[in-house]
Amino acid sequence: MERAVVIINEAPSSMRAWNGFRLSGALIGADMKVEVFLLNDGVFCAQKGQTPPDEISGQNTASKIKELLGLGARIRLCTQCAQTRGISEAMAVEGMDWVSMVDLAKSIRESNKVVSF
Repeated sequence: MERAVVIINEAPSSMRAWNGFRLSGALIGADMKVEVFLLNDGVFCAQKGQTPPDEISGQNTASKIKELLGLGARIRLCTQCAQTRGISEAMAVEGMDWVSMVDLAKSIRESNKVVSF
């Protein structure tokens, strides 16, 4: 099975982040193994308790992360990026792996495709 790594650098309010999550679901639907890596402000996508404004109310990235986990995606979050932004494991969606850039490098080496948002 082919593997894809989707790197999300953008905050939850960004359409780039949302499209990264949407693509991840589509890749799973295309029978690919998917790993989403949250980097930089992308770590904010994992925060619980999001209440997006009405105009983007359907774009709750924490809910999308839970959905992708249920579909078998591996969601990884840069520990250093989260700590730098004041995000603790208690503040984030459960079921993600808290990892380092070394882990991202290994994932990239082992994947067939890498996409960055």
